[in-house]
Amino acid sequence: MPSARAADDERVVDTPARLDAFVRRVYPSLSRRVAHRLIDDGLVRVNGRVAAKGTRLIPGDRVALPAVELEPEPDLPVPIVHVDERLIVVDKPGGMPAHALDPRQRGTVAAFLAGRFPETAGLGDPLTSGLVHRLDTGTSGLLLAARTADAFATLRAAFRAGGVAKRYLALVSGTPPPHATIDRPLAHDPHDRRRMTAALPGQRAWPARTEVATRRSTAGRALVEATLHTGVTHQVRVHLALLGCPVLGDALYGGPDAGLSPGRHALHAFSVALAGAPRLESELPPDLAALLPR
Repeated sequence: MPSARAADDERVVDTPARLDAFVRRVYPSLSRRVAHRLIDDGLVRVNGRVAAKGTRLIPGDRVALPAVELEPEPDLPVPIVHVDERLIVVDKPGGMPAHALDPRQRGTVAAFLAGRFPETAGLGDPLTSGLVHRLDTGTSGLLLAARTADAFATLRAAFRAGGVAKRYLALVSGTPPPHATIDRPLAHDPHDRRRMTAALPGQRAWPARTEVATRRSTAGRALVEATLHTGVTHQVRVHLALLGCPVLGDALYGGPDAGLSPGRHALHAFSVALAGAPRLESELPPDLAALLPR
């Protein structure tokens, strides 16, 4: 990874805060883990000095942060499915991050967009290049980005309001029923922040509803289609695991190894439709098509 540059972005503290919380407030796309790493690597300074993540900031403190900039990578292998004056739709390869969580990270869809469509670089978070939603790194499929500020605001609002129809194909272990609806609120797993889990009483939770239809099945393996009615982190993966049919290769949720490349799981966002617009679809990629039940 290229080094992030220290002291490129200086902010003056206006309210008391912990240093790590302040960094995440300035750059909300950074995870807690990445914010801590930048601080531990000495790339964040308080009043000219390296500081610990728990440093208490007071109004008037000056915090120098590494520049959060995206290095354009126009030659990455990202197929373009659709382009018009407002919207870009790409077919994200499985294993490629949608956008960086660390300003030093390379090889993301956002970096490709910044290189191929420079007008996206100023839309949304500095690391996301106009992306209006995201897919997990291990998930392949259709991903939307805006080309104008107006389109960005409109598309984000459409996703929040459920105005975007999203369907996934998943190869799963087990024998799912022909049709099922999983309506289970999800929460962060208190024992592992990487995971989501079925919410327990008293937990902060997000409503989540997924319809599942089995397309093809054989002993111990099936191809299913999942339609999302909400958009919670890891929703398809968690709901399929709760159904007793985890996604192949999805070790985080109990999916068995399927010989896929590291970090890849058998989930593909194959269909997306905006209200009043034609539906766009993407074929199952070769690495997943090879796993189809015969």
